[in-house]
Amino acid sequence: MRQVKIIRYAFLLASMFVGSGVCFDLAAQTRALVFADEFAGATVDGSVWHFGLGFTNDNVHYYTDRIDNARLSGGMLQIIARKESYNGYAFTSALLQTKDVISWRYGRIEARMKMPAGDGFVPAFWMMPADDRYGWWPCSGEIDIMEYPSTEVNKIYGTAHARGYSAFTGSAPKSASLMVQDAASAFHVYAVEWSPDTISYYVDQTKYHTVTNDQTGSPAWPFDTPFYIIVNLAVGGGWVGTPGPSTVFPAMMEIDYVRVYQTPGEIGISGPDHLTPSASGVAYSVPAVTGATYTWSVPAGAQIASGQGTRQIQVNWGAGGGTVGVGIAVGGATVTPALPVVVANNLLKNPGIEKGVKYWNAIAAGAGRAAFDIDSMGVVAGDHCMKAVVTTAGANPWDVQLTQSGFSLVGGKQYEIRLKAKADVAGRPINVSLLNAGTFGWFGGTTLTLTDAWKEYTFKVTPNQSAPGLITVDLGAQTGTYRVDDLSVADPLLGTGVGSGDRPGIPDGLMLEQNYPNPFNPSTKIGFTVAVTGHARLDVFDMLGRHVATLFDHVAEAGVRTEVPFDATGLTSGMYVSVLRGGGRAATRSLMLVR
Repeated sequence: MRQVKIIRYAFLLASMFVGSGVCFDLAAQTRALVFADEFAGATVDGSVWHFGLGFTNDNVHYYTDRIDNARLSGGMLQIIARKESYNGYAFTSALLQTKDVISWRYGRIEARMKMPAGDGFVPAFWMMPADDRYGWWPCSGEIDIMEYPSTEVNKIYGTAHARGYSAFTGSAPKSASLMVQDAASAFHVYAVEWSPDTISYYVDQTKYHTVTNDQTGSPAWPFDTPFYIIVNLAVGGGWVGTPGPSTVFPAMMEIDYVRVYQTPGEIGISGPDHLTPSASGVAYSVPAVTGATYTWSVPAGAQIASGQGTRQIQVNWGAGGGTVGVGIAVGGATVTPALPVVVANNLLKNPGIEKGVKYWNAIAAGAGRAAFDIDSMGVVAGDHCMKAVVTTAGANPWDVQLTQSGFSLVGGKQYEIRLKAKADVAGRPINVSLLNAGTFGWFGGTTLTLTDAWKEYTFKVTPNQSAPGLITVDLGAQTGTYRVDDLSVADPLLGTGVGSGDRPGIPDGLMLEQNYPNPFNPSTKIGFTVAVTGHARLDVFDMLGRHVATLFDHVAEAGVRTEVPFDATGLTSGMYVSVLRGGGRAATRSLMLVR
């Protein structure tokens, strides 16, 4: 499936690992069950699955969250496509996903399923990246574990999409198929086994396709970050055509279970990575480990409210962020995953695009045409900025947009909007607006005339009512190249000094520099300075929070710049995080290793 473009819906809940009672032996270093939904309850588990709502791609259905389109019955999840008039569409169906709830990197991901019969359907079991680390689709990858275009009777497809093999380069995705003669009349297990080097596709015990990491970096192998699971039943579209008069409705896709198996080395902490000051009762968790002891740590200013010694804690945050960590010890072995957390008065998440394009949407609709990407060249701060190349101006400026929702606004409160931007040619206009995400009512905004150099722009908006918020940057007025970075919708009453960035990396008392060079292969240098003489420690973690290296663990002298080397020989390509701790504070920066 191509990336789902769901309109007017936001999926933003605190992330939590699901799996109470799911256990494995850490010391054994073998793959074991870490997640399972057997669909044995009365209703779909909303703590695991979110519904996609709306229309997608070139399909002819409308996704709903009604029991008419998705229900549990007889220990099965039934996704039902119906022929009915609904919101201007002639068919309805359902899409369920674990986005913003739980995701996995590597392991065996499988489901036991039976396909619908009849022409015009594409049932699918697939995975999308949790962070969009390398940019919008297909740059951050897509893993299609199973697709069944029902017009190609009994043919199952397994496919991997990436920037290097997609429409971006004119090459086809890496795909293969297998004939399964009774796909629509019997249950089969569809699975991938995913490692740092390969993704292998299975039907039952038959392996029919393998995609291999060629070690050339993210354009060919973006599959080194966590992905979430999607199951859906699509109706119509260019692959299968619109269902004809002989197709019987309702049509049903049945799922007996979804399971994930992993090794202990892939354990990661799950929980929100961006919060506003004084957030309380925030949950962080890891999978259950048989016989393990858990020792959690949180940064200065935060408190563990409950759960120390267990697999899940509740944290009350203060005014600053830092790293949540846990030591999991069992059978003489210990793993120490960690999760950097930003605490800021900025309501926007990932404002500086340092976590890829996570939380951001890019839209080119109507007459507008544009190519969106992450840019790492000539950025104003950090490692990345957003880049949009508008090739066809829209009939309206908002035909080409960058947007983010998922935050709340309070009526009568004044918010400060900040962003940095530039264009390829001075004089190009953009619109920046704050809206009601539910009704698209306009609370306020401005038109900015950009220069060809980075400039920071600031204005204020006071919503006339409390509502879910939406920030939009309209780029469709003129063709050209636009760059945007460090966006902020700041609540001044929250009163934190962390400010607008997603680089909690420069609180008072610590200065952690960006590594140079960056990207790097295989070595780089990292500099830092502390304001007060005392013990400091500089560590590197991968994006699952696993400890990679300790680069400095000594007393650092106030005001004296320290520079240390980092040799990544033996590590795989991808994003890493440097974490500097000292004086009860923490600072982070992202590092990009490109082989």
